Amino acid sequence: MEKINNADNKIYDVIIIGAGASGLFAAAKSSPLNGLILEKTSRPGTKLLMSGSGQCNITHAGSIKDFVSCYGDKGKTIRSCLYKHNNLELMDFLSSNGVEVFTREDGKVFPVSLDAHDVLYMLLRRAKKNGFELKCESEVTGVELAEGLWQISCDNTVYKARNVIIATGGCSYPTTGSDGSFFNVLRSCLDIEITELKPSLAPIQVNEYPYSELSGISFEKVQTSIWDKSDKKKAETCEDLLFTHKDLSGPAVINISKHAVQGEKLKINYLYPLNYEKVLDKLKQAFHGAKGSPANIMAAEFDLPKRFCQLFAARHGEALKNLARALTGEEFIINSVSGFNKAMATSGGIDLKQIDTATFGFKRHPGLYAIGEALDVDGITGGYNLQFAYSSARTAIRDICAQI
Repeated sequence: MEKINNADNKIYDVIIIGAGASGLFAAAKSSPLNGLILEKTSRPGTKLLMSGSGQCNITHAGSIKDFVSCYGDKGKTIRSCLYKHNNLELMDFLSSNGVEVFTREDGKVFPVSLDAHDVLYMLLRRAKKNGFELKCESEVTGVELAEGLWQISCDNTVYKARNVIIATGGCSYPTTGSDGSFFNVLRSCLDIEITELKPSLAPIQVNEYPYSELSGISFEKVQTSIWDKSDKKKAETCEDLLFTHKDLSGPAVINISKHAVQGEKLKINYLYPLNYEKVLDKLKQAFHGAKGSPANIMAAEFDLPKRFCQLFAARHGEALKNLARALTGEEFIINSVSGFNKAMATSGGIDLKQIDTATFGFKRHPGLYAIGEALDVDGITGGYNLQFAYSSARTAIRDICAQI
């Protein structure tokens, strides 16, 4: 590959690869540096603008100790950075820079304006103030260490830096530039290990999906679980469920979607925390001497949508035991999980075994860091992934600034 240095042969203190949330957090929280952000697409922060349906669910309220379990088995590994640079610090950073936030009833934190542009523009202003230059349409095709400096190749240009932060994201929403292609660069250039990449926070398709005509109907606080072929429970959650035209969605489904495998079972308890025995007892009492259709009686007793109850009774019959069993454990065979084009996050990425999570630097590559969704860390929906983007970015840039 032909290599042509910058015209002024500049050596940057740090180059950030990727102008998504984590990369911009790093630049915005930096001390004044000679910095450069390289973004492969024509504009920064595209995926950030999509977060929270454009309203930017930036983090979650409550104790940071409760965040750890929201990242599955990776939570304990990243606990230290979450504690040091927590949700309160992030909210204070936003408000102190003119982006006031509020907490919704469900604990999700948003900018008061409910506009992700306000967050993006603030981060860009802060990055520029801290000395970072932004170059869009600059796809990185090579990374190597030569003569004590990192050499970052973009087309026929090579940029030099003392430190490099990988903030390229995962594979979800590939049209935003987060298409996973940089993982191949890391494998080929630096022999960096990448764990299996799978869609996370995505709808689940099931065989013989029966609720297409109920698209848009939702349920609050239902229990969903995934069971493997040996009938062992793999994952469980209790959140809101949504029927769509083609699949099952809502937090109750997407938060366990990364555990879904074709041929395994998805079970739904629409009346959690009630179990089969309690539901059967309630059905017997409600039906005793009652007039009206089973569907209407069931809808009234459990405050369920009538259209759902009508279709449900047609599917499972009027026998109370069958209704009670299905209401507390309707089973579906998993067909597939929506692909990266619908997934809100990526399960998998740079293996954490290669990372010192006290700094988010690579153990074998001094001066090279990785943050955010590029790492094998993914949280549930509710602001947890943006919180990790901030916490890991703050940790990495703090280490770089301390050295410089």
